[in-house]
Amino acid sequence: MFLVAFPFLHEWPFFRMFLSEFRTFNATMFAVWLLVLLGMNLLTGYSGQVSFGHAALVLASAYLTAVLSQQYGFPLWGAIGLSGAATALVGWVTIGIPAVRLRGPYLAIATFGLMLAFPQILKLNVLTQWTQGALGIRGGVVGPPGFLGGVLDGRAWMYYVAMSVAVAMTVLFVNLTRSRTGRAFVALRDSEVGAEQMGVDVPRYKALAFGVSSLYAGIGGGLFFAVQGFVSPDSLGLIDSIFFLVAIVIGGLGSVLGSIVAALFLTFQSEAISALAGFVPGTNNLRNVFYGASLIAVIVLFPKGIAGFFQRPLWPKLREWNLGSLWSSRS
Repeated sequence: MFLVAFPFLHEWPFFRMFLSEFRTFNATMFAVWLLVLLGMNLLTGYSGQVSFGHAALVLASAYLTAVLSQQYGFPLWGAIGLSGAATALVGWVTIGIPAVRLRGPYLAIATFGLMLAFPQILKLNVLTQWTQGALGIRGGVVGPPGFLGGVLDGRAWMYYVAMSVAVAMTVLFVNLTRSRTGRAFVALRDSEVGAEQMGVDVPRYKALAFGVSSLYAGIGGGLFFAVQGFVSPDSLGLIDSIFFLVAIVIGGLGSVLGSIVAALFLTFQSEAISALAGFVPGTNNLRNVFYGASLIAVIVLFPKGIAGFFQRPLWPKLREWNLGSLWSSRS
């Protein structure tokens, strides 16, 4: 119920004190990042494969959505669906199948190279008739259907679309991870040799993990263009791929709750670091220092991620924080 009413909460007297209309855009981007990070968590947290090229998949889908909708007249929602399916296929064929022979740092380095190369490929002269080179592609304002025109504006409509897709695909994600396929992914993460001895087709499931992860990245990328209304080669880069990986480590690997926490982190990290730097006058130019220190603190205090900390029983957490003696003295 809260999610349904959220775009209108800033108009209510109580919520008006701490919510603005801009928070609807934040919530929409949270839904987009949740899709991307669910795919990232499936790949890394559940199947144990580290990729630095995830942002390239998101960017590729955003571009494909832009080209189909702006240059070839496809309906936007159809373009997003086609882009998601195409990204899943490309991720499976061009990354997933070759990655069967790679593991550990070799896989990470291979995807690192993909992320370095892809933004430059988008700027090639031979592709500018579609990609517009470094200028990027600008989309129009996405409004609600005619029968909702007097009820919702474009920002609220995009919120409902993105959040509905995110909720539906989160439910699918939960069902997948609890299925036989999900258990095969976990076995693959824990030990490829052990998984093979248990009858898991290791090459098949490694490629499948990339394919499903790419599907989530593709849908997220299509919605990224729809929400932002613009995409360029610099919209997402290597630093964003690193942020994706850092976010799921902070949120919690192998956990849906961890992906939700990671999406919140990506949505509000810049604003939170700016607020933190604002407490110390003259330190706005040290944002990266605050950012790095915050990451180190979170990783040290929550080695299994924030989601892992809250999912554990209370007593082990108290012992971990050296509060066990205080607890015993009160009992």
